[in-house]
Amino acid sequence: MKAQATDLQKALWILCIQGFLVGCSEAPTPTVPAPTQAAAQVPATEKNSLDAIVLPQLDDVAPELGIVAPYFTDTVPGRYFLPEIMGGGATWLDFDQDGQLDLYLTNGSQLEPGNPPKFYGNRLYRGRVAATFLQVADSWAAADPGYGQGSAAGDFNSDGFPDLYVGNFGPNALYVNEGDGTFSRDTRAPEVDDPAWTSGVMWMDLNRDGWLDLYVTNYLKMTLADRKVCEYEKRPGYCGPGQYEAAPDHVYLNQGDGSFVESSASLGMTESVGKGLAVLGADLDNDQIPEIYVANDMTVNFMYQLQPGTPLTYADVAGVGGTAQSGEGMNEASMGIACADFDGDQRPDIYLTHYYNMQKTLYKNHGNLQFEDVSRRMRTAQTGYPFLGFGTVPIDFNGDGYQDLFVTNGHVLGPEVKPDRMTPQCLLNKGGKFFEDITPQLTGYFRKEWLGRGAASADFDNDGDLDIAVTHLDEPAAVLKNSTPTQVGFIGLDLRTSSRVVPCGTLATVTTSRGTQSRSVVIGGSYLSSSDPRLTIPVHSTDQIVEVKIEWSSGQVEQHTLTTNRYWHLMEGQQPW
Repeated sequence: MKAQATDLQKALWILCIQGFLVGCSEAPTPTVPAPTQAAAQVPATEKNSLDAIVLPQLDDVAPELGIVAPYFTDTVPGRYFLPEIMGGGATWLDFDQDGQLDLYLTNGSQLEPGNPPKFYGNRLYRGRVAATFLQVADSWAAADPGYGQGSAAGDFNSDGFPDLYVGNFGPNALYVNEGDGTFSRDTRAPEVDDPAWTSGVMWMDLNRDGWLDLYVTNYLKMTLADRKVCEYEKRPGYCGPGQYEAAPDHVYLNQGDGSFVESSASLGMTESVGKGLAVLGADLDNDQIPEIYVANDMTVNFMYQLQPGTPLTYADVAGVGGTAQSGEGMNEASMGIACADFDGDQRPDIYLTHYYNMQKTLYKNHGNLQFEDVSRRMRTAQTGYPFLGFGTVPIDFNGDGYQDLFVTNGHVLGPEVKPDRMTPQCLLNKGGKFFEDITPQLTGYFRKEWLGRGAASADFDNDGDLDIAVTHLDEPAAVLKNSTPTQVGFIGLDLRTSSRVVPCGTLATVTTSRGTQSRSVVIGGSYLSSSDPRLTIPVHSTDQIVEVKIEWSSGQVEQHTLTTNRYWHLMEGQQPW
């Protein structure tokens, strides 16, 4: 039996896997804290029996919804071209404004020109009454022929219909929603057809002029010609990001006339060393003005804060705030982001998924953009070591007011190197004190191993609990319908500014017979995916009327008395409907 690896050996091994070191042929045996050791560190008074847990019931209904086509990776044996194993994403939107959410899934394409060329295309599934779907992307001009990665929906021209931006390995694409159920490829704004390898994308009003802008997260500079093959325990596999140069992110400001201007330098977003995989917009200091957080792969993460003054600029405050690296000062392989108030102190925290045999990091928000790595105390480190995490979303499985976590997992080295496929995870939030991995108690989808990538949450059936779309390599996406018996009610809030923009950072406070809950509008996050931006807040089953306070990003404050167990449309300055 091999001796346990030293910390230095493990660190060197992780660097080998990520591509920072070459000539690695023998990896030390990874050491993961044994469950008995982790349990021994927990005071007996804090232990909770699984018998008292309401287990989440998440059933994959994708086949009966007609979602059966796999993501096309264009994998060629022996080629080991990195885009093949990065996967695609999922975006929830209501593109036809009929009150039923629709689902957009990116797809791969031929990475080398074929003869004859083949068209695969992204897929748009139209939601219908009774929570069924109809695939319409091909006939409604939203398929896109590129090698799809991330996507995001946003009404950039403020006509009431969400448009689509698609990030590709290769030129990106903007699709305009014509309002008649069809899309058209926008040729008036060629400047946003970013040619870099794009991963996560996000629509947000970055300069506060009322128009949605684009933050485009780019990954690596690489081509087929400069691909490399690495060895892991004498087996061939994909090389990590350390073998390639970073591709800088781009920021496109909406001019309000259909055109955009690349403005990363003028906005102060000039960091170029990030190897970005995910981007998030969220109000992290409770001033209703959102920050931008970028998860980078084995380089420092970014946190951009809007600075006072004219013209508006941003400053990267991740380093001084404690979210650029782990608590030990290590660059981590940041893949996906989840943002929520995990400990119930009314401040949003940040959770990051990372590489295999690395902790999954939870940053506790202490206020004023100061964060602390509490991964060990909250046990996201222990629950994360055996997995390589990608997409992740916060979701309150049991309706107790504490945000739990869903994580999709899967390795990236290739089928010759084990482990490869992995089970997803459900992490139950135990009263804001720590997370418990309850996945072994679940059945169905959670008993199978997948190469999971994207994850996006949405209440697609409008029943008040969040469902989850999950993408995989070479297999169809899953749609996990949430049927957990929580026995609570809900109130749903669909917030828009007067210019129909989703108001990232706007705070909603709901007062019920049991007290108050606050939720802020968050945009982006996860991995290559975009969740439903509506707020879904659990209330006690006896509450039929609640008081809702909206603190808009503009500074305006509104109060409403609303009935529960339905979704309300709230546009700034107007009465709810």
